[in-house]
Amino acid sequence: MDANTLYAEAKKLYDAGQLNDAVRAFEQARAAYVEQGDAANAAAVANDLGVVYYLAGRRGDAQKILQDALAAFEQLGNELGQAKALGNLARLMERSGDKAGAESSYQRAAELFHQVGEKGFEHDTYRALSQMQLQRGRWLESLATYDRALAAKGGSGALRGFLKIPLRLIGMR
Repeated sequence: MDANTLYAEAKKLYDAGQLNDAVRAFEQARAAYVEQGDAANAAAVANDLGVVYYLAGRRGDAQKILQDALAAFEQLGNELGQAKALGNLARLMERSGDKAGAESSYQRAAELFHQVGEKGFEHDTYRALSQMQLQRGRWLESLATYDRALAAKGGSGALRGFLKIPLRLIGMR
């Protein structure tokens, strides 16, 4: 089977909830792309594989493959890929208890999503960061971050106006 077929099969298995079979198929697809010298697709598959590893309970494997994907995307100059890998790493760090690392990765991912014009991903990433800040008791930062999330999607004018009041009071707006 060629790499594209393996990748399509892996996605079908993932969608069907067959995680262990999906892992094997993603691993095969990645190996096939590497063998072909297709670094861009190998990195994309590695990013997907990291998510599947995490869902299959293989956190260590997930972290390593996501870091590999991030490094590959950086080497390729692929900012969208970097943002996606950082977002997945942030989620993994958050759930593993590394809150500071997760916040930093969410922030960088959101900035990259903004740079490449991916407003939906930017919005979702800022929302996740805002929620995390709120859970850590940093409600003013959470408000500022949520304001950025709303701005990414065009936001609700009334809600954004309301959010600006406390931000202005503390000099953040």
